[in-house]
Amino acid sequence: MFTHRLPSFSVIALAAAVAVGANRSARADDATQPTTSAEIQALRARLDQLEAQQKLAELQRRQTEQQLDEKITADALNKETAARSQFISAEGFTAGYSDDRFVIQSADGNFVLRPFVHAQFRGVVNARQGFQGNKNHPEDEVDSGFEIRRLKFGFDGNLFSPDLVYTFIWGTQRNSSSVNVTSTTGTTKGTTIGTASNSLGGVPILEEAWIKYHISATPFAIRAGQIKDPVLHDQLVRSRGQVAAERTLTADIFLNGDAYTEGATFIYDPNSFIRTEAGVNHGIRSADTNFLSYPNNGSLNQFNYGFAGRVEYKAFGDWNDYIDLGAEGLHQRLLVVGAGADYSERGHDGQLVAAVDSTFKDTSGLSLYGAVVDRYTTHNFGYYTQGTGGASISAGDPAVAGRPTNEYALVGQVAYLIDQKFEPFGRWEYIKLQGTPAGSRNYINALAGGLNYYVHSRELKLTGEVLYLPQGLPFNDTASDELINSNGKGELVYEVQLELVL
Repeated sequence: MFTHRLPSFSVIALAAAVAVGANRSARADDATQPTTSAEIQALRARLDQLEAQQKLAELQRRQTEQQLDEKITADALNKETAARSQFISAEGFTAGYSDDRFVIQSADGNFVLRPFVHAQFRGVVNARQGFQGNKNHPEDEVDSGFEIRRLKFGFDGNLFSPDLVYTFIWGTQRNSSSVNVTSTTGTTKGTTIGTASNSLGGVPILEEAWIKYHISATPFAIRAGQIKDPVLHDQLVRSRGQVAAERTLTADIFLNGDAYTEGATFIYDPNSFIRTEAGVNHGIRSADTNFLSYPNNGSLNQFNYGFAGRVEYKAFGDWNDYIDLGAEGLHQRLLVVGAGADYSERGHDGQLVAAVDSTFKDTSGLSLYGAVVDRYTTHNFGYYTQGTGGASISAGDPAVAGRPTNEYALVGQVAYLIDQKFEPFGRWEYIKLQGTPAGSRNYINALAGGLNYYVHSRELKLTGEVLYLPQGLPFNDTASDELINSNGKGELVYEVQLELVL
């Protein structure tokens, strides 16, 4: 067997070569070691620097994002606060408080709902001279206490467009009363056969319920429903727009206070110097009655039909300042003269009530109001008074029953607003009647004076007032807290009233 062996010198040479290479490699590593270490340290320093810069950039980014988030949140809160103070938008509708009214409306203004509440809390002292006892030993009568004279609530606005507006108002009854029970059959149909207790204290009673359609691009409109009879300005002015604590005695006697009636009217209002309203109704004071006419409904107060109308001329001023009697919130000087009338028919009896009035206001705070009212009846069937259960008719004096009669009243009122807070006022009325109860006077003098304090405009007002009737009153007019004192002696009424409008 042949075996190949390397020569010995070859092995020695190979080992020497390997040793030399290893020695050279070791020397090369020793030469480059310091350079590599420095580069690594420099690289690590660079990495640390980049890491620090990255952390700083990240911190700055987070701070910027936080500041941006805080700004966005603050802007959102500011917008929300502003929106809540004015309007809160939700699904195309807005709600808030505007022009001293709460309002809910659509974004385009075609649907609007404005609710409101009006309350009058009153303390009263009524002193009648010589009311009790006989004529030889008369004694004075003093009555005092508190009452909620008015508590109204309702809403108004428009539907489908600003041309179709509506108003619905209820007023709560002040106390209980009695009602007549009438026969509905036979020969006694329509006559009173008894009375029944009627607990109405606090029960809502409809006052106004009407809609008005303005014919687009014209000065004409049509109104229908239960409305105020368009006759006298004092009676047409809203209850919160009075200067004194209560409407005039003239409005109560001749027009039954607010004079609500059912009917339809035609309106001409070009928003200029003149406007008018006229139409048909169910007769004066026909509120909350059905279609039946006298005598089918068994009420002596009901009329068959009526016609009413009023025209107003504005010499100067803004019509918006005409809705109240006083100068509070007045925009500019105002002078308006108006005239109205109502003719109501009841069987063979007819009644015509006509009025002429004038209103002047000045930016200095002065306000003046005057009126002349006349009532003519073809057959006198009594005079109207305002009681706790509403207006009622009293039996006339037999001496004038069935005869034509004419009655009239004069009204003058002055007020002066000081610093939009204090408003002293005075009012005088003279009323001449026919057929008052025996022993009473046919004429009435009524003097009133007092002071208004506007705590917060008309939304919160305090009134103190004194009424004086030198010759007394031949009937009760509890709407004005004036009671019957038909002996011709004087009567004093003291009133303190807090008025709230929301």
